[in-house]
Amino acid sequence: MTLLKREQIPTVGLDFMNHDHQAAAEQINQLDQLIRQTRQGDKESQQQIEPLLKEIYAHSEHHFAHEEAEMVRVNFPAYECHKGEHERVLEELNQVLLQWQNNQDIEQLDDFLNTTLCHWLINHISTMDSVTAMFVGRYDHAVA
Repeated sequence: MTLLKREQIPTVGLDFMNHDHQAAAEQINQLDQLIRQTRQGDKESQQQIEPLLKEIYAHSEHHFAHEEAEMVRVNFPAYECHKGEHERVLEELNQVLLQWQNNQDIEQLDDFLNTTLCHWLINHISTMDSVTAMFVGRYDHAVA
């Protein structure tokens, strides 16, 4: 079973964003798989959760930095708002990692994944990233 299917992830007008969004979905699916295996008593899967949470954070940080650099390059009007959302999500991911390190509560992690992270990703891509990609794409075509 796949939590996030490829077709559920909206596409935007910039290839690097689409590539990074698909990679994020794959990480989310890996985490979902580890959670399910951990629930079945698989200790090896449980040990793989923390490194994957760190990988998700690092991937998000890198992706957000790339998006923000593009927004700055084209003087995107909603830069501060979009950047603020990135900062909020990075802090949330950091808190999830710290909670996992402190209590390894599989139910809490599963709840975050299913009720927060998946919905946020799809919504963020559909709204903020879609508008950002359109603006950057139009800017690039205007200067070409």
